[in-house]
Amino acid sequence: MEKDVREMSKLMINQALPLALISGLALAACDASEPPANSSLADAAVSPPIVETRYGALEGVPSESGDYVSYLGVPFAAPPVGDLRWAAPEAPESWEGVRLADTYADDCMQVVPEPDSWNYRADASYSEDCLYLNVFAPSDAVNSDEALPVMFWVFGGGFLAGGISQPEYRDPSAYTDRNVILVTANYRVGSFGYLAHPDFSTKSDTGTSGNYGSMDHIAALEWVHDNISGFGGDPSNVTVFGESSGGIASNVLLSSPSAENLWSKSIIQSGPAWGLTPYMRTLEEAEAWGEAFLERRGVTTLEEARALPAEAVNGLTPEESAINAFAFQPIADGILTPRTSGDTILLGEQPAKPMIIGWTREEAAFFYPFNRSEADMRAWFEAEFGDRADELIDAYYLNDEDYRGAMVRAGTAGIAQGSLVEAELHSQKTNQVYVYRFDQVPPGEQAAAMGVPHGTDVGYTFGYFPEGTERRDEDFTLSSQLIDYWTAFARTGEPVVEGLPEWPAFSPDQNDVMFFDAPLRVEELESYDVLLRTQKTANFSRDPDLRALQD
Repeated sequence: MEKDVREMSKLMINQALPLALISGLALAACDASEPPANSSLADAAVSPPIVETRYGALEGVPSESGDYVSYLGVPFAAPPVGDLRWAAPEAPESWEGVRLADTYADDCMQVVPEPDSWNYRADASYSEDCLYLNVFAPSDAVNSDEALPVMFWVFGGGFLAGGISQPEYRDPSAYTDRNVILVTANYRVGSFGYLAHPDFSTKSDTGTSGNYGSMDHIAALEWVHDNISGFGGDPSNVTVFGESSGGIASNVLLSSPSAENLWSKSIIQSGPAWGLTPYMRTLEEAEAWGEAFLERRGVTTLEEARALPAEAVNGLTPEESAINAFAFQPIADGILTPRTSGDTILLGEQPAKPMIIGWTREEAAFFYPFNRSEADMRAWFEAEFGDRADELIDAYYLNDEDYRGAMVRAGTAGIAQGSLVEAELHSQKTNQVYVYRFDQVPPGEQAAAMGVPHGTDVGYTFGYFPEGTERRDEDFTLSSQLIDYWTAFARTGEPVVEGLPEWPAFSPDQNDVMFFDAPLRVEELESYDVLLRTQKTANFSRDPDLRALQD
């Protein structure tokens, strides 16, 4: 599957296809009624409470309904420009007086998407000066005696794209109505977030480089830890949740000792430690790539690279993408992340934090063109699985002449298996591990043909169904149920919701998982055994001893 991911990433970059397989956002384009990314929301009639932070006072903007207050564009780190490009985030400057937090900040620098791309917005703006977060709190939270649970969203985008001004994340009411504080934070992506280089490492305090985007996650969580109580939040009850690369980022936090005390639970949506992207590279591997990357741009030192315009290092050429579409990803640098996320979990070195983890039914649906022949199918299985091809064709082909369907099911198995292996291993650390599969097929003829691709669940996670998007009552109901489970888990570490099916903790012996579908149901995962023998164990670790654990 990883080979197909690389191919599809190359297509996405070269042709700007509207795919959400890497982005985690298989959603309809936002409608024209959405406010622009840098719009002001300051026209509200009610003045919300002033919140004191370590850096100064903030005044937010009440919603039209008056039910919640938005604090937008709050700096959690200094602008990563000049001498702070390719540096660990530093504290933001303090300010005098009251800062009106009414405007979405620019999203982080990235390749500007073409029209019809998954994340295209005509009014979107991007900048290196992007380390800002948004806090959405119930209107009465600031003056409440109750410390509310906090949910910290990490957006997806393959560590190449995305941002917190996207329309999907602009209406927090599904969370604030359930007495949860929602925080969304930008982080550096692409070369600005994950470029390693020998000279960068030599000139850093830690002797490492890369992982700047992951450092941003930690800096934002540190800001939450230090300041969220002023908004009515509980700094000891922070749930990190994210989809696709946002889920992978959650696993990076799971393997980062410096982040351990900053969050308490995780919800990993289609972003397990294995199966979506290649395993994390070592610092040396990442440095070698970064050295060649900058040499192709005519520079060899940190100072020369910082002098380049952002456009010179923003994104990959088609040739570079063909070689390494995952050039910019979190790194096992030995300091921030002592090991890869996978090896951390294989060794049981991760903290015993409650976890929800799952995937969509047809994660890989965007990978494979329609009208595949039997010869196409057999060639693909042989390329992927070698001498196990016939065995796995028997497992995934339904004798219905749907050859593409067999490829989609087997391709999806990588993410499904990675989620199940992670759940099984993490359940040895805590009995609060819950597994789901998202099965709801969106309405429409095209959706019926695609099934439930990667990213389908994001709209349901935020109740985001924009005008002009066909939706059924069951879609709104399922979205509400999913958010009920998410917020109950954030509150207590157990997804227990009165009136909804009991969601049992995961056990490899029973294989019961929650199926998010209409109707909602808990059933045994019948394909469990097939999934566990699909992915090649070489994908789990470089270390042969650790790899043997999964044989």
